[in-house]
Amino acid sequence: MRHWALAGLTGALLTISCALHGGGNNNDPPTSTQPLTVVVDTNQTMNVQGGQGVGVFVQYATGGHWHVFWACDTTLSGLPCDYQLKITGTSLANPKTSQFDKTDALDSATTDQLVATSHVTTGVAAVDFDAKPGADMKIDLTMSGLRTGEFFFFVQNGQVNGNFPGDKLTDPLIFEPSSP
Repeated sequence: MRHWALAGLTGALLTISCALHGGGNNNDPPTSTQPLTVVVDTNQTMNVQGGQGVGVFVQYATGGHWHVFWACDTTLSGLPCDYQLKITGTSLANPKTSQFDKTDALDSATTDQLVATSHVTTGVAAVDFDAKPGADMKIDLTMSGLRTGEFFFFVQNGQVNGNFPGDKLTDPLIFEPSSP
């Protein structure tokens, strides 16, 4: 059993327990080849507590500054999370990681894509980078072999995920800042 994390805007952390099923099950989240575009409220932040829920959290600050961080539910499930995030955008620059282990990696060989691989248990790993102000960012993620838009969290219209049901989000997902 995995626990999805919901990040509170005030710092409170909520978790929702969801059983994950193997491929081909009718309960699997829908897959789509066409990524959904969501709006990310500029300068809004979320807080998470490592070990309490699975999620990838996307924030954008004025001027093209992105903060993408991820956590695992290891304290609750006893399982680690192995993330791979492919972040694609325009003129990506100044990538910096935090809470990366020795085996974690960030490939920033091109200016249009960052690839982060990270093994997370009770910490919160992150990558910060700059891009063209107001430009969209696409994130394609895999967590321990699973692909689902339910792992994404962002603030839209002042609410976590803008009230999108998690099973309606795609993977990959395109993030569009609300202002440059």
